[in-house]
Amino acid sequence: MDLKNYIPMHRFLFLVCLIFVFSCQKKENEQTNEPITMSGEAYGSTYQIVYYSYGKNLNAEIEEIMNEFDKSVNTYIEDSYLSKFNKSEHGAKADKMLLEMFSISKQFNTTTQGYFDPTVSGLSDLWGFSKKGFKNSPMQQQIDSTLTTVGLQNVFAHTDSLSKNDKRITLNFNSMTGYVNDKIAEFLDSKKVENYLIEIGGEILAKGKKPDGTNWKVGIDKPVENLEDREIMAVVSLENQSMATSGNYRKFFVDEKTGQKIVHTMNPKTGKPEASNLLSASVIAKTCAEADAVATATMAMGLEKAKAFAKDRNDLKFYLIWNDENGDLKTENFHAFPIEEREKNQ
Repeated sequence: MDLKNYIPMHRFLFLVCLIFVFSCQKKENEQTNEPITMSGEAYGSTYQIVYYSYGKNLNAEIEEIMNEFDKSVNTYIEDSYLSKFNKSEHGAKADKMLLEMFSISKQFNTTTQGYFDPTVSGLSDLWGFSKKGFKNSPMQQQIDSTLTTVGLQNVFAHTDSLSKNDKRITLNFNSMTGYVNDKIAEFLDSKKVENYLIEIGGEILAKGKKPDGTNWKVGIDKPVENLEDREIMAVVSLENQSMATSGNYRKFFVDEKTGQKIVHTMNPKTGKPEASNLLSASVIAKTCAEADAVATATMAMGLEKAKAFAKDRNDLKFYLIWNDENGDLKTENFHAFPIEEREKNQ
């Protein structure tokens, strides 16, 4: 999601196919279980949340969770906990949300073989994907120097703070913003809400079903550069699942000297953007944070490593889109990724 308040590591728009079917549940007062919705802009992107709670409006509480997330890890807010850590010499106080995101990141770093790493923001800045907006193709010496700041082993969690062993080290959780979907879902679960769909900046979390008994349906974009040419390539059926998509087909620039396409996904092992014909990776997981992180990591691997990784991770579902040697779009899904419809001739 192209965030005003976050530097986007990856964000790709989904067309969320929401069909609001009214249903009635017989209670003593014959109360109608109509959908409650909230939508708008958040973190510089858009969101849409639909839930069925028998008339109990929980929008204010949901908005508070979104605000808490903003105050915790928004790098464009000078006094957010994450901003203070990034600007610090040795570390700074951290709230519960930041500490939890850091802990989860360490898990995902391990399970993705190191390809998911929130310390790569220094590399993103070096290559020209910073909020300053400059473009850059750095020298190898600059890359090697910045690589010394990459790695979660350089950041340490304490009871109420995070510390680091190099003042240049920064964290960025743009590739794990699905975490806020999970926090909203936890809240709805605590209120005994059984059926809902949470979409924030394209990250999706679906619980239960629609009142007509059918699953929630969401779309995956065809990987085209121009938003005006945007169309749905596949429709996915979700029930008690989360989905995120990452890609390199919109967020890039072309080096004026070499003509090389510089994509925004950084390989934390080489310190360079991953040049690959892999265009898009969609991942379904139990949590939105994991789907988000793994989708980013899969793109950083490149096509062949991504295929091998997807094949081995039978706890997740994958849908990969790439260009073959002739420039034709190819797709492959792993572990019964629930595609219901595809674009003709795919």
